[in-house]
Amino acid sequence: MKFSLIAVLVVALAIGSNISVHVPGSESASLVKRDAPAELDKIAKYFQDLVDNLKNVEGPELVSKANAYLEQSRAQFQPMVEKLQEQLKPLSSNIEEQIKPLAASVQAQVAPLAGMVQTHVEDVLKFMADKTKEILPPQ
Repeated sequence: MKFSLIAVLVVALAIGSNISVHVPGSESASLVKRDAPAELDKIAKYFQDLVDNLKNVEGPELVSKANAYLEQSRAQFQPMVEKLQEQLKPLSSNIEEQIKPLAASVQAQVAPLAGMVQTHVEDVLKFMADKTKEILPPQ
């Protein structure tokens, strides 16, 4: 539930801030504020109603009213979240396609360095073992 609300907020912020993503070698993917104004209005109204309700309630009544309100709102938000997830799938797959070659490149560059570090650590440990043997009295 908390993850869903966070996801809705992140998506709402992304849509509301006119994010434009350009990926080299492909078309631009653009999330424009006018694409989902109704969903943003619903989200804003939800949080405003939540704040208004919380101002008027005290103590244990607050918990029960908040739970009831969240349960009612879950049914309203689920279709919006699913719709926004569908709209973001092409963008996320596009980002994933760009990150995979980058990650492979970084891994290819780091692998030799990791081998060098391992060799140096082994050399240091061997050196320390040899010096320790020299320091210790013969048995």
